[in-house]
Amino acid sequence: MENFEKLGALGAKAVAGGAVAAWLGFAFLTRPVSSGGVDTVTHMAIMASTFMVFGMLALSHFWFGMQLTKGRDSITG
Repeated sequence: MENFEKLGALGAKAVAGGAVAAWLGFAFLTRPVSSGGVDTVTHMAIMASTFMVFGMLALSHFWFGMQLTKGRDSITG
């Protein structure tokens, strides 16, 4: 069972990193450019609103991965 916990922790941390990478990719694709696209204010509003979604997803997976890394005795309740 210990190997499953390590694998689950690694997967959860990978999802956290993937969520951050996806948010950065989204930020890159929606950036204002000289040939068109959104303006700077709209881009900042988009980034602030999507950061909550991607940030909470990444943070919750990272926290769950840390719990799995500590082992079964760290989860109480």
